[in-house]
Amino acid sequence: MKRDSFSTKLLDEARNEIYSWATNDLTCQLAKEVMSIGLAKMKLFYQELGLDPYVIVIFGPDGSITRNKARFNEGVGYGCTVTTKDYIFPSLLHPNGCGFGLYQIEDMPSLPELLRRLNKLKKEGVPIGSQQGKWDVWKSNHFIDILRLDGISPKYSQYEEWLSQGNYVLIHSSQQVQTERLRQWNKDEFTRVETPFGAIEGLIDESLKEYLRFFRKVEDYSKKKRTSIATELFGEHNINCIANPTHQGYYQENNYYVMRLGLYNSVDQTGEKNIPIFPLAFNGYSFIYLYEGQPNINIRHWTNNQYKRAMDMGHDDFLKQANLLPHGGGYSLMYPFSTVRSVMLDGVIYFELLDAPMESQMLIQNIEALEYGYRDPTEILPLVDRLELGKRVARFVPTQVIKF
Repeated sequence: MKRDSFSTKLLDEARNEIYSWATNDLTCQLAKEVMSIGLAKMKLFYQELGLDPYVIVIFGPDGSITRNKARFNEGVGYGCTVTTKDYIFPSLLHPNGCGFGLYQIEDMPSLPELLRRLNKLKKEGVPIGSQQGKWDVWKSNHFIDILRLDGISPKYSQYEEWLSQGNYVLIHSSQQVQTERLRQWNKDEFTRVETPFGAIEGLIDESLKEYLRFFRKVEDYSKKKRTSIATELFGEHNINCIANPTHQGYYQENNYYVMRLGLYNSVDQTGEKNIPIFPLAFNGYSFIYLYEGQPNINIRHWTNNQYKRAMDMGHDDFLKQANLLPHGGGYSLMYPFSTVRSVMLDGVIYFELLDAPMESQMLIQNIEALEYGYRDPTEILPLVDRLELGKRVARFVPTQVIKF
């Protein structure tokens, strides 16, 4: 296949402008290749309007791809942040308010009683004020994990005052009721630009502000939904909220607009304590960790190339306060390839997976056809620690994983 030269040049430029502190395995390489499409679209958007592009894409340690077909096909990776000035791009980036709720449980109900309560929630929905939220714990990678505190780091023994031994629950859920509204918003308020990689739409000024206010309401609903699930399953006076952070949403931070795709803002405070703490989960058979976030990424963890690019492009002030912390490990592709290359034909982008034993290759377009696993904590946590993204506070053992 021949690659379109103009489009290839745009993708080459975008690929070289992505900042990454990720593992750089096959999955991350594919994620960055995909994200170069989204970055090229955003840069073309600004250029078409006669503006200097200001778009920063940063991959954290869990840089990965999404199983969301629409997001993948539009050129968006995961385990990254997308930062812009003036415009936001919700129809491209798909914010949804997804997050983790971690709750301490005083008394654990019996398994039969828990199943009865689960069935009621599945049948009737989740009560949120006067509304009934959609039950989504069966969906995608959402789950409920019953946990047992395995231990607190000796360095942070002060946490023992409110992280007592016993049972906890981690709930992975999102709002599920405003998904299309978050993407489509008011169509006539978007500025639309056609690119070789497909159309892109942006919001500015009052429409942008109104959208972010709306997202905050949806995010609050999503948080209340996770707490309601915990309340209905274990009892209102039987739970304590340890943390309830969002890892997929749109925010205004430091005079920029930041879309977080799988990365926490490591200085947020979302639980009952005035501390920025966050759960990191990997799969149903791995430990779950609690981290205290801290400001990052410290300049001493930049490579020479990253430093030079940041200074040349005026990104250095933002990168110094990006505040990244992964919510988990991300997906892992179950293939022996080690190189990814994009191919464009008649306006459609395909991806070649290369450099495997026996010189075999793989050509893909449909993300749903790929075989997935999950990264292990040993692939992510050493990088989180080395980059000083947070401090490891506690570890939990999953005793019952619920996909219901």
